[in-house]
Amino acid sequence: MVLKKLLGKRKPEDIDEEEYIEISEVAKEKSSEGKILVRIEKLKDVKDVENILKELRENKILFISTQELKNKDIQELRRCIEKIKRTVTAMDGDIVMGPHSVLIVCPNFAMIERKKEG
Repeated sequence: MVLKKLLGKRKPEDIDEEEYIEISEVAKEKSSEGKILVRIEKLKDVKDVENILKELRENKILFISTQELKNKDIQELRRCIEKIKRTVTAMDGDIVMGPHSVLIVCPNFAMIERKKEG
Protein backbone atom coordinates (compact mmCIF):
# COMPACT_ATOMS: atom_id res chain seq x y z
CA MET A 1 0.00 0.00 0.00
CA VAL A 2 2.71 2.44 1.00
CA LEU A 3 4.74 1.60 -2.10
CA LYS A 4 1.80 2.34 -4.36
CA LYS A 5 1.44 5.76 -2.77
CA LEU A 6 5.18 6.50 -3.04
CA LEU A 7 5.68 5.25 -6.56
CA GLY A 8 2.23 5.98 -7.81
CA LYS A 9 0.38 3.76 -10.15
CA ARG A 10 1.37 4.26 -13.78
CA LYS A 11 -1.08 3.88 -16.56
CA PRO A 12 -0.01 1.83 -19.60
CA GLU A 13 -0.03 4.94 -21.80
CA ASP A 14 2.45 6.63 -19.40
CA ILE A 15 5.09 3.97 -20.00
CA ASP A 16 7.80 4.87 -22.50
CA GLU A 17 8.50 2.23 -25.13
CA GLU A 18 12.20 3.02 -24.76
CA GLU A 19 12.13 1.64 -21.23
CA TYR A 20 11.81 -1.86 -22.64
CA ILE A 21 14.57 -3.59 -24.56
CA GLU A 22 13.72 -6.45 -26.84
CA ILE A 23 15.91 -9.45 -25.97
CA SER A 24 16.38 -10.45 -29.60
CA GLU A 25 17.87 -6.97 -30.28
CA VAL A 26 20.43 -7.44 -27.52
CA ALA A 27 21.46 -10.81 -28.94
CA LYS A 28 21.96 -9.27 -32.40
CA GLU A 29 24.33 -6.66 -31.00
CA LYS A 30 26.91 -9.31 -30.09
CA SER A 31 30.26 -7.67 -30.60
CA SER A 32 33.39 -9.13 -32.10
CA GLU A 33 35.46 -6.53 -30.27
CA GLY A 34 38.56 -8.05 -28.71
CA LYS A 35 38.23 -11.30 -30.64
CA ILE A 36 40.45 -12.61 -33.40
CA LEU A 37 38.48 -13.30 -36.54
CA VAL A 38 39.23 -16.41 -38.58
CA ARG A 39 37.78 -16.68 -42.06
CA ILE A 40 37.54 -19.60 -44.48
CA GLU A 41 37.85 -18.68 -48.15
CA LYS A 42 38.09 -20.45 -51.50
CA LEU A 43 40.60 -19.46 -54.14
CA LYS A 44 38.81 -20.35 -57.38
CA ASP A 45 40.51 -17.85 -59.69
CA VAL A 46 42.69 -14.74 -59.73
CA LYS A 47 39.67 -12.49 -58.96
CA ASP A 48 39.46 -13.97 -55.47
CA VAL A 49 42.94 -12.69 -54.54
CA GLU A 50 41.79 -9.08 -54.01
CA ASN A 51 39.06 -10.16 -51.58
CA ILE A 52 41.57 -12.35 -49.71
CA LEU A 53 44.04 -9.46 -49.43
CA LYS A 54 41.25 -7.16 -48.19
CA GLU A 55 40.36 -9.66 -45.45
CA LEU A 56 44.04 -9.95 -44.51
CA ARG A 57 44.38 -6.16 -44.25
CA GLU A 58 41.43 -6.25 -41.84
CA ASN A 59 43.61 -8.44 -39.57
CA LYS A 60 41.76 -11.69 -40.13
CA ILE A 61 43.41 -15.10 -40.11
CA LEU A 62 42.52 -16.92 -43.30
CA PHE A 63 42.23 -20.57 -44.22
CA ILE A 64 42.11 -20.65 -48.01
CA SER A 65 41.10 -23.74 -49.96
CA THR A 66 43.17 -23.86 -53.15
CA GLN A 67 42.15 -27.32 -54.40
CA GLU A 68 39.73 -26.09 -57.08
CA LEU A 69 42.29 -23.76 -58.70
CA LYS A 70 45.02 -26.37 -58.32
CA ASN A 71 42.94 -28.83 -60.35
CA LYS A 72 42.08 -26.17 -62.95
CA ASP A 73 45.37 -24.29 -63.54
CA ILE A 74 48.47 -24.87 -61.40
CA GLN A 75 50.37 -21.92 -62.95
CA GLU A 76 47.58 -19.48 -62.09
CA LEU A 77 47.56 -20.89 -58.55
CA ARG A 78 51.29 -20.21 -58.24
CA ARG A 79 50.82 -16.61 -59.43
CA CYS A 80 47.98 -16.09 -56.94
CA ILE A 81 49.98 -17.53 -54.05
CA GLU A 82 52.98 -15.38 -55.00
CA LYS A 83 50.82 -12.22 -54.96
CA ILE A 84 49.36 -13.16 -51.55
CA LYS A 85 52.85 -14.01 -50.27
CA ARG A 86 54.24 -10.59 -51.29
CA THR A 87 51.48 -8.81 -49.38
CA VAL A 88 51.86 -11.05 -46.32
CA THR A 89 55.63 -10.44 -46.28
CA ALA A 90 55.13 -6.67 -46.60
CA MET A 91 52.70 -6.79 -43.64
CA ASP A 92 55.17 -8.91 -41.63
CA GLY A 93 52.60 -11.70 -41.49
CA ASP A 94 52.96 -15.44 -41.96
CA ILE A 95 51.91 -17.86 -44.68
CA VAL A 96 52.12 -21.64 -45.06
CA MET A 97 50.57 -24.31 -47.25
CA GLY A 98 48.85 -26.76 -44.97
CA PRO A 99 47.49 -30.22 -45.65
CA HIS A 100 44.80 -30.83 -48.28
CA SER A 101 45.83 -27.74 -50.31
CA VAL A 102 44.78 -25.29 -47.60
CA LEU A 103 46.77 -22.07 -47.54
CA ILE A 104 46.97 -20.54 -44.04
CA VAL A 105 47.60 -16.80 -43.91
CA CYS A 106 48.06 -14.69 -40.76
CA PRO A 107 48.57 -10.96 -40.15
CA ASN A 108 51.54 -9.70 -38.14
CA PHE A 109 50.01 -10.38 -34.70
CA ALA A 110 49.97 -14.16 -35.29
CA MET A 111 52.62 -16.71 -36.19
CA ILE A 112 52.22 -20.19 -37.60
CA GLU A 113 54.28 -22.70 -35.66
CA ARG A 114 56.05 -25.17 -37.88
CA LYS A 115 56.92 -28.67 -36.80
CA LYS A 116 60.65 -29.10 -36.33
CA GLU A 117 62.17 -32.15 -37.98
CA GLY A 118 64.61 -34.22 -36.00
